[in-house]
Amino acid sequence: MIASPPNRETAAYLPGLKTALEFPLFEALFGRRARRFSLGTTEHSSDITEVDLDAILEIHRSRIRKIAAGRLHLRAAEPYMEGHNTWCVNRPGTLLLVPVGDIAQHLIAILCFLVQNGYGIHDDVNREQIPGLERFKHLVDLDNLFPLTYMEQYSLTECTAELSTSCYAGMLMLQAMGLGGWMFDGIDRMTMLGASGNPEVPGLGFRYDSDPHWSLPNPTGLPGVFEAFCPPHYLDMSAAVEAFARRKFGPGGPFCAATPGPWKESSRIRTSAEVHSAEFKACVALMAQYIFDRFGKFPGTVPSVFVLTYLQAHHLDLEFYDAHFQTGAYLETHARHMELWHPEHRSTPG
Repeated sequence: MIASPPNRETAAYLPGLKTALEFPLFEALFGRRARRFSLGTTEHSSDITEVDLDAILEIHRSRIRKIAAGRLHLRAAEPYMEGHNTWCVNRPGTLLLVPVGDIAQHLIAILCFLVQNGYGIHDDVNREQIPGLERFKHLVDLDNLFPLTYMEQYSLTECTAELSTSCYAGMLMLQAMGLGGWMFDGIDRMTMLGASGNPEVPGLGFRYDSDPHWSLPNPTGLPGVFEAFCPPHYLDMSAAVEAFARRKFGPGGPFCAATPGPWKESSRIRTSAEVHSAEFKACVALMAQYIFDRFGKFPGTVPSVFVLTYLQAHHLDLEFYDAHFQTGAYLETHARHMELWHPEHRSTPG
């Protein structure tokens, strides 16, 4: 999650401000009776700063898309999921949440961050410099370039942290609501995305590419629903960089003057980030296109789309805990969940 540094005017107005607003680079799928995709909350449509749960829920509902009927099909067997999870994962009555990360977009953001600070990359895998980067020697220090693999590891690690913390936040909400569940990573990610190689286990059905030089397939997205910022969803990496810049600075973006915000001078704050110039974007696109051309995908050494951590929610079997665990094994919110959330079924165990 990389944002532009403030210009001099804002630096004086808000001392110590190094980066402006952040915006998420992952979205989430969840499913119970049907598979649905949440498109995130990057569109700002209100100046409301007070907590209005009904309004929040309404905005969230508007961002949900049904992508298929029926429960997500994952074979409850190895190697599709870890053996100790096969008895309980994705069973009827459970809610499975799957945050999906766009590492291609992460890496574009990182390349922008590097150029903002006068740096670029070199290809340490093939021990090559990026042809044409010398044209931008006034933007990047050609004598101090970061290794490609280092920055791609950075993008993967950033994405992993976002996916994991989103599941952790969800786990806290489950406890507050009195639901059982847990966060885990026991589903094979290729199976989840639809690249297991078995047509009878379609997972989410993301499109993917294969190459004899790669150890694994490379899913890039679900057309029309979740598309990584790379080909084939964009003509080339220049188009992907342009789309990324529009997301940052265009309508609804965090650096658009018309986007509402909590500040007294929201427009001034949001427009304080320096807009990427055509030359800036060309420099970023040059490095990005080199990666795609040299490795056949973008990023070159890590996946374009990534899943790792999942969150499952379900009702607790309180009678089981009462029979086999000491007092305090579950919270008061769990004890009162049926009473508070399902009063018509509160006498029903579990």
